Amino acid sequence: MDYPVSHTFLVRSRSKTLAGRHVQRYLASNQLITYAEFIVREEEIHNAVDERFQVDLDRGLAANRAFAQLMLDHLKEEGLIHLNQLVDLEQGYATKILHTLTHLLDGFIGIDSAFYNLVEDSHRVSAKLADAIAAEPELYWLVPVRTGEVTVSVLHRVD
Repeated sequence: MDYPVSHTFLVRSRSKTLAGRHVQRYLASNQLITYAEFIVREEEIHNAVDERFQVDLDRGLAANRAFAQLMLDHLKEEGLIHLNQLVDLEQGYATKILHTLTHLLDGFIGIDSAFYNLVEDSHRVSAKLADAIAAEPELYWLVPVRTGEVTVSVLHRVD
């Protein structure tokens, strides 16, 4: 079966092969999210020397930002407009949306993470890391991962 790309990971590594292995080890040992299977294709891995790198990085960052905005839109639909309303927010759908948004903002990987920065454990790229990538592009890799069915996720119930 051929799955679409579920996540793209940013890693720092000496080679394409090691970059792929780094992501495989990370996913194989991750206690937050477990897939029945995941596929890393070495031919899809590329580093910052490749012109696709910035396009794919920007695409992943934009997808994460769009998901965060969707979570904010859901909170607004639930009536949350001002931060001071948080202390009185009733437990339920809105708090779960807030919880998911908070994890995205603080770097907690989930099944909705389109892009994940393993260098900084983040869904973003800091200015400092962007400078490091520009200085040594051959050391930074984007590793697309195709995933199968989610078997365990801290953030989502899997039946």
